[in-house]
Amino acid sequence: MYSKLRILHCFLLLWALYPFLWSVEAAPDYHLNDVLSVIEELEGHDPVFTILNVTAILRSLQTSDQDFHRLLLVETPTSSAPLEALSEDRQTFIKDVMNHEVGSSAERGVVLTPDGTTIAVGHLIAGIEAGLKRNVEYPWPEGPVDNLYALTLAKDLGLAFVAHYLNKSQVLLGPDGCWDNVTSPQVFTGSGPWSLATNALINGGMDGFILGNFLTECRHPLPKLSAVLRDYYSEAQGQPGLKANARRKNFEAKVDLSNFTNQVISVVYLYNHIRNDSILQHLDYNIFRKVSQQGVKQFHHNYLECPAIIPRCMWAAKPYKGSPVNLSLPLGFVYIHHTYEPSRPCTSFQDCAADMRSMQRFHQEERQWDDIGYNFVAGSDGYIYEGRGWLWRGAHTKGQNSNGYGVSFIGNYTSELPDQAAMELVKENFMKCAVIHKRIVSDYAVQGHRQHRPTSCPGEMFFNEIKTWEAFKEVEQANGTTVSTDGSQSLKNNP
Repeated sequence: MYSKLRILHCFLLLWALYPFLWSVEAAPDYHLNDVLSVIEELEGHDPVFTILNVTAILRSLQTSDQDFHRLLLVETPTSSAPLEALSEDRQTFIKDVMNHEVGSSAERGVVLTPDGTTIAVGHLIAGIEAGLKRNVEYPWPEGPVDNLYALTLAKDLGLAFVAHYLNKSQVLLGPDGCWDNVTSPQVFTGSGPWSLATNALINGGMDGFILGNFLTECRHPLPKLSAVLRDYYSEAQGQPGLKANARRKNFEAKVDLSNFTNQVISVVYLYNHIRNDSILQHLDYNIFRKVSQQGVKQFHHNYLECPAIIPRCMWAAKPYKGSPVNLSLPLGFVYIHHTYEPSRPCTSFQDCAADMRSMQRFHQEERQWDDIGYNFVAGSDGYIYEGRGWLWRGAHTKGQNSNGYGVSFIGNYTSELPDQAAMELVKENFMKCAVIHKRIVSDYAVQGHRQHRPTSCPGEMFFNEIKTWEAFKEVEQANGTTVSTDGSQSLKNNP
């Protein structure tokens, strides 16, 4: 009887505590949505708080380079009360994401965004504050410093260039990486040796520059920080304007590379002065200028001419079955496909990633192939998705898989065209990038799948569009005649 009373007592106690237990706050994930939730809580602390108050609060959490930031930004009076009102978990979280750090295996101070890319939050916020307090001519003997350039990318790129010059084993730029879980991200691991300027840092810096530049010209009253970020990183992708999926195009449109190089040089000399001349002691001015020019050129190739490619790990690809066959580079062809099924264009990371998994599952399980057949796949969300990638032979154009890359567009393009931005991303950026990095020859040829197989792929309307591309080439037979490309013997998308 006593035992039953004790059990009943424990049950009643747990029932009484249930509302409290149920309301315990879950630890934040390293996703931008969790950052925005904290920012909205800070904004709600005081109705008169402006975007400048919030950026100043966030900057106060940074534990390095405070002297550099204070020099280039006018201090905004603010109270620590909003931070103290946050739960302990949320305080720890927001402090962590504001401090970028590259460790031996993981990169901290970064979060996953809704569009499937990763950004350094501190560099994003620094750019926004610099834009609101824009000073394009901070006086400095090596040349005037623009605080927006300085606090987003110029300093970190310059330091990466110096590190690479002094130690060739130090990577110049990159890498990208992978999250342990895209639904509940906690740990971000790089895909190769670390640079001082990782992809996440560069993404955050470009976003900070773009939004800071936008807010420089923004009229009062200023919008809330959370509203600016929610709009910029909105999942309503494929739309023109100020969106994260267009960061490379928008950044290139706002930046003159000659001025960018000058800013890198001036900013690093300023930072070197603050650090008591400890960074450039082994470099004279002419050498550093040459190093900076070469570094900015490589940055331009990697991040402005080349498209952003979502790696396999981010769309949760299954492993390759067996052993992949390496391609012999450079290749001479790019073969264009449409997926046919999925038949609808995907306009968000979530949908495109799901389509990639669906195609891989079909190719591996139904067709018994080793992997998804395409080397790359273009979504309508502003990104290209890695299939078998640059190095592995695909299964996309029977008889030609060793000769070229198979690039497919998600959707059925029999009677309509893919998204214009997606076509430009492949036609201009992807092709140019492949040539620069010697993946394809400079006089490569573009062909449609139907030119090599009895299929309608890549769709009647899309194929007619491809025929207008400068690199398009007809298929010649041994006798010099060309093969019909009318798709009259069309089948489904069958390699």
